[in-house]
Amino acid sequence: MIAECGVWIADYRRRLCSALFAALLAAAPAGAAPTAKAVLVRASAQYDAVQDYVVDAKLSADSPSTHVPEMKIKIYYKQPNKVHVESKDGFAMFPRHGAIVGNPLRDLVGGTDLVIQRSERVLGVDCYLIKGSFKREGYSAQASVWIEKASHLVRQVAVNPEWGPSVSAKLWYTRVNDRYWLPSTTVATVSTPPIPNEDAEADKQPFVPMTVRLRFANYRVNTGLDDKIFRKQEGSK
Repeated sequence: MIAECGVWIADYRRRLCSALFAALLAAAPAGAAPTAKAVLVRASAQYDAVQDYVVDAKLSADSPSTHVPEMKIKIYYKQPNKVHVESKDGFAMFPRHGAIVGNPLRDLVGGTDLVIQRSERVLGVDCYLIKGSFKREGYSAQASVWIEKASHLVRQVAVNPEWGPSVSAKLWYTRVNDRYWLPSTTVATVSTPPIPNEDAEADKQPFVPMTVRLRFANYRVNTGLDDKIFRKQEGSK
């Protein structure tokens, strides 16, 4: 019953956001292009229709100095940002900055300076290139996101914060339960700058990016995951 209520609420939110998007379009002059905010709201609604999921994944990571062989993991996700990862091997490297889990637009949709800069083709499809800024944990970040015009799915995203790793990622999708579009593959490049003044020699070295690949299969969506699952990794990064 609880799971059914969760699904109903998710569907209600999706329909409400779609109605808001329609209202934003109706308020615009006839023939006018959609605003960046309207595109982000409609795209974000698709991701927010998924309250939780469990998915099997294969993860690998590479950099000029590091290679992490592909490992099998299970990812549990619950809105707004709860994540729990398990591995049959007992250890799972999970780079939070390189893994696109949940709604990739959650921060940007409420950001500032939002503008559709231009149209671009990414992964073979026509996209809106939207730029803007937002704050996360007290730090500002500049973001660029490529949203497919036909489906309103995020195909590429790049985030450059004033502190911490910069991330650029591309996303491919699969249809789940004939209703939801969720990532089938993500490939992210994570660039972590050295901590200023901690190592003078390191400060002189160029950033060494790491490429993180995730392949997903066997999604189970909106099953009503218990919060206890996520307390197991409370405090982990």
